[in-house]
Amino acid sequence: MKYRIALALASIMLMSGGATAQKPVAELPRTLIDTTWKQPTGGKTWAVHTAEEFSRALAQSSPGDVIVLDAGVVYTGNFRVPAKTNPNNKWIYVISSAYSKLPAPENRVSPADAVNMPKIVTPTVGTALGINESANHWRFVGIEVYSASTFAPPKNRPGVFMGYGLINNSTYPPVNLPDSIVFDRCYVHGDAEHDLQSGITGNGTNYAVIDSYIGEIHMKGFDTQAFLAYYTPGPIKLVNNHLEAAGENVMFGGAGGPRDPYVASDVEVRKNHLFKPLAWVPLSLNWTYVEKNAFEMKSARRVLFDSNTIENVWASGQIGAAVVLTVRSSQSGDVAAVEDITITNNVFKNVVMGFNTSTTDNLCGPPMFPNCKNAGHSARWVIANNLVLLYDGSIQGGMGAHTGLILINGGADKPNGVVSTFMHDVVLQHNTVVPNPSKPCWQSIYFGIPRGWKLPFPRSVTDNVWILDNVLCKQPTGDWGAQGKSGLMEYMRAPEAAPFDLPQRFTGNVMYVPPGDKVQSFPPRNLSTSRTIRYVNPDGGDFQLAEPRWTETTDGKPAGIDSTKLPR
Repeated sequence: MKYRIALALASIMLMSGGATAQKPVAELPRTLIDTTWKQPTGGKTWAVHTAEEFSRALAQSSPGDVIVLDAGVVYTGNFRVPAKTNPNNKWIYVISSAYSKLPAPENRVSPADAVNMPKIVTPTVGTALGINESANHWRFVGIEVYSASTFAPPKNRPGVFMGYGLINNSTYPPVNLPDSIVFDRCYVHGDAEHDLQSGITGNGTNYAVIDSYIGEIHMKGFDTQAFLAYYTPGPIKLVNNHLEAAGENVMFGGAGGPRDPYVASDVEVRKNHLFKPLAWVPLSLNWTYVEKNAFEMKSARRVLFDSNTIENVWASGQIGAAVVLTVRSSQSGDVAAVEDITITNNVFKNVVMGFNTSTTDNLCGPPMFPNCKNAGHSARWVIANNLVLLYDGSIQGGMGAHTGLILINGGADKPNGVVSTFMHDVVLQHNTVVPNPSKPCWQSIYFGIPRGWKLPFPRSVTDNVWILDNVLCKQPTGDWGAQGKSGLMEYMRAPEAAPFDLPQRFTGNVMYVPPGDKVQSFPPRNLSTSRTIRYVNPDGGDFQLAEPRWTETTDGKPAGIDSTKLPR
């Protein structure tokens, strides 16, 4: 199921010239999941035509068997995927009878493919597919999963019914986690009449969702996720999926309570489309879904988030960040961390902000979470070659005060009596932020400072943060409005000893200065300009820098993104 590979950091990190020994390097996943298509041969083939036969096949099949469900047939029930004695790690495949009519492996399905899929349908608020403890080596291929729940909470709109997770574990907390579970080219969804809390909850080891479509996951008054994993050591694989949810499209951590023993580790998220329909933008607060971000990590380690497209994130339940990096040990267990995170070659389209951050959990400890004893930690983030196209700040869902690349926040460590903690060991390199044509960019990189601090600050509010070779829609600033080189000395002066001083860690950047702003002085090899920034072919989606052609960067390449590495 899994194999180890050596991934060259040089292909992910854009290394700067000169001394780089202390430039942060994020460790990539140590283990990636092999999901190569290998349908079992030599075992029994189960031809399953009814829900009762499906339950029987799940219970009585043996590793190496294939269960074939009839395309177009509805299998109604709350089915359980059992554990099997499986010393040779053989697979059981559950596939559509019309498999040959589905897209080939490594091609994503869409709702149009549902005609060639069997339908697994829950008639209640419970799961359609519950994965039992110790279940292992199950692969579901070309299956549609949805809810026919008739439960209508009193506050729901008339005609809208509620369900929980469609695919989930059968018991919590599981003593023995499921292992080697794959959903391949499946269509998992809610609809206008069915609110759902989650599509797939991947609490297991070697858990993969590939080439699938998870859509219409939404609910009034509750967080929702297309994919969620919080009680797992990993590895996890999400590749080439459509992932659609109102709350967080994908989230790691955020549940499990103080006894959660795991940090989701060795996580691969590539080539996905994380999408929120603009029809969900709230026109009033009466029937608003809880709408937040696209990708959130509250507890995760060794994560590769590469070549994804995030589309449509507006201000509603949160401020509209595409990606949120906020360790939450109060919710995810005292071992929680957000460390060794690599976010590269992504397009964030129509979002209020690229990244929102918090380095420790200020909720940990009394009064909110008195059982939380460790505020968690964050370190070693590499954020490189990402394109951020900003939302229209003048319309519903816009929030001009926080638009930009990143909001840099610290945190607090109440259990240890530390009032203020700070972001450290982070690289922001070769990113491009493009304002919406209707309204100038309000901020690009914004540094939050601890409450009560005033200029001059008693110390730097970050430690070992590197900002290199970016194209920014405005000059960086932060709380108390410090500007230019002197402002950066307040916000990011540590470490101070050469050659790791500020000119080493803030260089190669192009910063647009909108009308009314003052052109500030920055360290050498940075350009702050009131000239209009132009791109190669914005109408065609190519936002590589054309003018000014600034190549005084750490690698001699134009500042900002390399469009050839981005998803189209």
